[in-house]
Amino acid sequence: MTGAGPVTGPPFVFGEIMTNPPSASPHLYPDQPRVGVGVLVWKGDQLLLIRRAKAPLAGEWCLPGGSQELGETLFQTAAREVREETAVACRPYTVLTAVDGITRDPRPAGAGPAVEPRVRFHFTIVEIMAEYVGGEPVAGDDAAAALWADRETCERLVTWPSIKAVVDLGWAARATAG
Repeated sequence: MTGAGPVTGPPFVFGEIMTNPPSASPHLYPDQPRVGVGVLVWKGDQLLLIRRAKAPLAGEWCLPGGSQELGETLFQTAAREVREETAVACRPYTVLTAVDGITRDPRPAGAGPAVEPRVRFHFTIVEIMAEYVGGEPVAGDDAAAALWADRETCERLVTWPSIKAVVDLGWAARATAG
């Protein structure tokens, strides 16, 4: 990848057991993993967050992002998804890490440990760092809300452990870069 830095940080798994039915999605019950891109967009000492409007993780605060389209680079996906979800323009500049986003159905009643719950969603998510270029956050596409958040606000809003770990890794990388 041109301009991409090394993939760093620990492996993360977004392991979620869903107890309520997800909204209709073309990614529901896949036969193979999909490539997704999460984007850490920085504007000075603030990070762009969205509140997800759809499953998986509906209602959770997280990073903008989505599925890579055929023929699109990771950086093109990052810029497009941020624009679609928030109306913000950004310039992606490096890969931070990659995570597994796997969501399963609940274990069937009475099923033993040998019964593996059905996979509802499976994404390999490449987390990209990007700089703000322009625009004001406005919720669009898969976002119910969008905002700039300082570190304290991120710590309060981002509660899902795997997303929190990626956000914390981003803050650490940002501090190291100066």
